[in-house]
Amino acid sequence: MSLLLRGGLVITQDEKRRVVSGDVLLEDGRIVAVGDVDQSADDVIDCTGCAVLPGFINLHQHVANTLLRGVADDVPLEEMLPRASAIDAKLTRRDVQIGALLGCVEMIRSGTTSFHDLFYWEDEVARAVRESGMRGFLSWVTLDEAFTTQHGNPLKNADAFVAKQKDDPLVTPSVGVQGVYVASEETYAKAKEIADRRDVRLHTHLSETRGEVEGHRKRTGLRPVEWLEKIGFLGERVTAAHCAWVTMNEVRALARCGVSVAHCPVSNMKLASGGVAPVPEMLEAGVVVGLGTDSPISNNGMDVFADMKVAALLHKATRWDAKIMPAQTVFDLATIHAARALHVEGEIGSIEVGKRADLAVVSLKGAHTTPFYPESVIRHLVYGGRGSDVQATIVDGKVLMAGGVVRTLDEADIIARAQETARELFEA
Repeated sequence: MSLLLRGGLVITQDEKRRVVSGDVLLEDGRIVAVGDVDQSADDVIDCTGCAVLPGFINLHQHVANTLLRGVADDVPLEEMLPRASAIDAKLTRRDVQIGALLGCVEMIRSGTTSFHDLFYWEDEVARAVRESGMRGFLSWVTLDEAFTTQHGNPLKNADAFVAKQKDDPLVTPSVGVQGVYVASEETYAKAKEIADRRDVRLHTHLSETRGEVEGHRKRTGLRPVEWLEKIGFLGERVTAAHCAWVTMNEVRALARCGVSVAHCPVSNMKLASGGVAPVPEMLEAGVVVGLGTDSPISNNGMDVFADMKVAALLHKATRWDAKIMPAQTVFDLATIHAARALHVEGEIGSIEVGKRADLAVVSLKGAHTTPFYPESVIRHLVYGGRGSDVQATIVDGKVLMAGGVVRTLDEADIIARAQETARELFEA
């Protein structure tokens, strides 16, 4: 099966960050030509007046929490978590699946092709991934049994999930740890043992709030990053979400250990976490950083365009420096750097011959993106782009959405089911 994206402005995100006017030819799920393509295909999408870009990779997410959207607005993390946990305890497998399907619809519509999730019942999220056609990097969350709402032992659950899901073309399983506030040294060690034995990645929250950092320092004498390095958890398998309250010594430790970071500026700002992750210093130190929306509880939306703009403006405003975190750097966080964080940059994250065909077609014909030029297109996308500008979303060469219609899922049915499910959860 072949697909030709004809006549667009191709944002390659290759090593030279080339922007090419021309075509992209896809065959059997891979990119086979970029530029002027003089051949036919089984299907053609006219990309005139559009940018063709690598699909966004949302590096930190809790997709099933779409069902909890709006239940904990205008409160800090310490108040949000108990509210979320109370509803989490009621969730069924069916609830997790419908919440994940709703999130997949939202992400497909706004140009996200891959997401990195942290939750339990990730096998139900995996079902949603396969049904939607998206690419999911799914981490089954572990924590001490005293704190969990999961059925059974979280570590055993994670191990079983990874074993069952390996070798799926769209689902990449991994092991998660909730955070130092609910996970002991033993839990971290066992999670790492599973990841090492199964040869998969690790995903954890880290230094999200001042309370988390100070509470852990009082208990152990060490800040969370220092403690995790001491117990041997940090390493190249780890992606750490947030890192908003880290020192320069901790930044250097993250770089030294090869830990990647998911920057979640909108979530951190909405929860008033206070700290601003030192992303410029992380990048300078060699830490690989990607962009995450975080949960629909603490962000409400999953539109990466919105989060790119905030990521740029937050650092400019707090540093009093309009040149810091330029548009190209932020766009990198949502594409090739996020792929690098997951160690899949050889497969996705840029539009290059041989890579998997995960792409988004974005209209540049709206009033808010006019006029545009090749020289300004990335700035347009970061500062003015919207998820609603996405005209087509493609994963592995398969069109998931085009012409305003999600092709792989029944969007109206999913929305209706999600609304009814949420009503049952809140009224019970």
